[in-house]
Amino acid sequence: MNFDPESYSITIRKEEIDDEILYVGRVAEFPNISVYEEDFETARKLIIDAIQTLKKMADETHTDFPRPYLATLIEFRERASTFV
Repeated sequence: MNFDPESYSITIRKEEIDDEILYVGRVAEFPNISVYEEDFETARKLIIDAIQTLKKMADETHTDFPRPYLATLIEFRERASTFV
């Protein structure tokens, strides 16, 4: 399987932090990773870079690397039904 950082559970959303609106990027599989940027594309680029860097470090140290969470169709249906 080829490594694809975009298969991880990435969220990027606008948040107000210290009276400033920033785009905050997070990865569910890596709760300690977050980026704070002024625009969406930079936040996305940096969060992808962070995942790639962690993967490279894991490969170099022969450490296990978490796989992306797999969301099933049932999970999506359950979550969607809570909004209706």
